[in-house]
Amino acid sequence: MNLVIFASLTTLFCLSSATPVTVRKTEGNYSVCCEPVCFERAKMINESLNTSVDPCDDFYQYACGGWIEKHPIPDSRSSIGTFYLLREELQQTMKSILGNLTLQETGQNITEKLAAAYNACVEVPEREDQLPVLHSLMNKSGFGEWPKPSSGDKKDPGVKNCTDVLSNIPIYTLFTMYVDRDLTELTSYVIQLDQLGFSTVGRNQLIQPNKTENENITKAYKELIETALKIMKPNITEEEQASLAHQLLDFEGQLANLTAPPEERRDILALYHRTNISELETNFTNVPLLNMLNKQFSYVNITLNESETIELFAKEYYNKLNEFLQNVDCDLLYNFAGLRVLMGWAGRASAEFRNASFNLTKASRGIVVDRKRWEKCVDGVNNMMPEIVGYLYVQEKFSEQAKKEVEDLVARIRAIFNETILNSDWMDNVTKSAAGEKLKKMISKIGYPTWLLNTTYLEQLYKYVPNLNITSSYLEMASYIEANNWKRQLSHLGKEYDAASVWIVGPAIVNAFYNPSANEMVYPSGILQGVFYQHGLPRSLNFGAIGTVVGHEMTHGFDDTGSQFDANGALK
Repeated sequence: MNLVIFASLTTLFCLSSATPVTVRKTEGNYSVCCEPVCFERAKMINESLNTSVDPCDDFYQYACGGWIEKHPIPDSRSSIGTFYLLREELQQTMKSILGNLTLQETGQNITEKLAAAYNACVEVPEREDQLPVLHSLMNKSGFGEWPKPSSGDKKDPGVKNCTDVLSNIPIYTLFTMYVDRDLTELTSYVIQLDQLGFSTVGRNQLIQPNKTENENITKAYKELIETALKIMKPNITEEEQASLAHQLLDFEGQLANLTAPPEERRDILALYHRTNISELETNFTNVPLLNMLNKQFSYVNITLNESETIELFAKEYYNKLNEFLQNVDCDLLYNFAGLRVLMGWAGRASAEFRNASFNLTKASRGIVVDRKRWEKCVDGVNNMMPEIVGYLYVQEKFSEQAKKEVEDLVARIRAIFNETILNSDWMDNVTKSAAGEKLKKMISKIGYPTWLLNTTYLEQLYKYVPNLNITSSYLEMASYIEANNWKRQLSHLGKEYDAASVWIVGPAIVNAFYNPSANEMVYPSGILQGVFYQHGLPRSLNFGAIGTVVGHEMTHGFDDTGSQFDANGALK
């Protein structure tokens, strides 16, 4: 029987009885849930229907038409779905929790530091612009002269290279850099380098800015750059502003053109290159890698030498960048790096920049109304302090009973998955054995880590965050927290990697993940709610909801990327 129709019948039968009722059908007996949670779910399913449509003519409209009618896309969004609705519910929960935290001026514990940051974020529009704080942060980051005048021309032959500039700009302005699990020596951390990523504007837009569908986006991005230049140098002329913005946009487009598109980066084995600093500096003389890395690791009192191992995932980009730097204008390179740093901060400091940033969002995503300030702030502190937000969230919205039920569900799906492997006639026995071993060893992390409720441990995670003056700016507070997180990542180098204790996301996230380098599935508390999972519902409903998510993540272990990693998470 169709689940939707069955739920409708269940509602009618239960209304006439306060005790469980057996509905007798031709194929057997059905135990019907009459608990409030089941009434709520049946009501939700019924309201999703469009019963004016014949399901034999248009089953999609019959099953989903009511839901679509009741859920128009908000003006502040480009799409809507069940994930969005659950994220909205999570945000409302966190708004209530964060808004009721006590603001403490001195002797703050970690939740009180979170409260200070959230409160300062919410008050940003009411406070004056924080341009002096922005200037101070840029100065501390080595960009006190930003922006420098630049012709944008390639340097003349014989002019010294840009080693001084490169040695003093953050490495993440030209590379993506992590300290993460070594993909071959699994108990260690290693430095990983990859090609530059582009998030403010996409790679394709930067490479083809004049393409019809990209013009409005790149125009809005250029205006955002002009705004950034103006707030940092108020006396800049309109001509200088437009010229430098054009140079920076063109420069970023050239860098984007050095990178490979995502569709060419699925084969991790082909990308992977295990090397060391000495080899890279010998082969790519225009990148002073040791200096660039040591500038970052000096924040945690670590000094690297040339023998330090590097896992490189973009050798072709590295080679092209090395050639590109041979003739680059050093001042323009400095300005681009400064722009990258500034983009992460300026929205917290300037209303004019926030407005220009929203204009870019409108152009790129088609929305017409900005998100509420508190929504941005919930997301902001959750991104910066996921463990602390998660600590508060799970105490409000997650139970051990739910964790046990989902663990049982995962075990049952794993067993059926294994049967599917064994019964497949297109796999030989060696492959079946390897797949079965990988499935058996696949770790499932559900809800939250055990250490999350240990406040002493949480305090240690944010040990570099000082007492936050509740009258200071959100920009200043966020800079302390983000510096803490960067230092924490850097300090992992040289330590043992403990796969059991590492969680790749915080609990207050509505999503699920498969991490191939640890052969693990992660189901945070945030997705084990609402339409995906609810304690007290018949198992069949939870299997049809969160069960599909579990199965989806499980199959990632065997897709074109996951299959490149063995049962222990090693790249093979």
